[in-house]
Amino acid sequence: MQSRDSFMLLTDSEIRAAQLVKYGSDARYNATSYDLGIGEIIDASGQRHSEVGYAVKPQEIVWLISRENIKLPTDITAHASIRTGLCNNGLLALNIGIVDPTWDGPLSTAVVNFSKSEYFLKIEEKFLRLSFLKHNEPELARVSSPSSRKEYIAERIGLAKTKFGTTFLNVDELSGNVARRIVEKRKESIFLYGAVASMIIGLIVIVISVATYAITFPRYNPYGDFDQRLKLIEQNLKVGGEH
Repeated sequence: MQSRDSFMLLTDSEIRAAQLVKYGSDARYNATSYDLGIGEIIDASGQRHSEVGYAVKPQEIVWLISRENIKLPTDITAHASIRTGLCNNGLLALNIGIVDPTWDGPLSTAVVNFSKSEYFLKIEEKFLRLSFLKHNEPELARVSSPSSRKEYIAERIGLAKTKFGTTFLNVDELSGNVARRIVEKRKESIFLYGAVASMIIGLIVIVISVATYAITFPRYNPYGDFDQRLKLIEQNLKVGGEH
């Protein structure tokens, strides 16, 4: 019996016995995991590719939807990770992790091609590895209604068309926006520097004009007339003294 506050990683036979994978293939079971295969590929325009595959360009984002459905009881949680083979070829998943108890439906992930060359994703190719953990019954288990494949795919098409760009970070659009902002900033700087330079030149002109006026304008001595009168009085006194 499973002890309290414990968990157990399920083996291949236990995964089969619990019937956690619908429409599965025996060749995809591993010792303690199951590899999901690609059922559909959705590109950024919302186009579905389910016959052969799709060539993912460098920096391009696509959605991969599993061919299998996963059905989890309340006491089992799944963990999804991208296959190492895809990582080695430069493809990384953006939204993988925990699959909550009571999930019933397909699984998907958005992947980005970070390599320098195209990578052809084939239908049925393994892309996600699932491991299953059995645990105690959670107190907050929420029973989710089954997600039909048609509804699930329609939702992913909507995400691909409205939430995700054609390429990772929309490099072309981002670089264009950055370039425009740099030009606008430079224009603002040029206008600012021009205004400051004009003010400085104006002040210099005013200072030079005032200095020139001060140098060339005749100086007025308010005591000049008083000095002349004082000298005249002294001369008269001398003349009077001689008489």
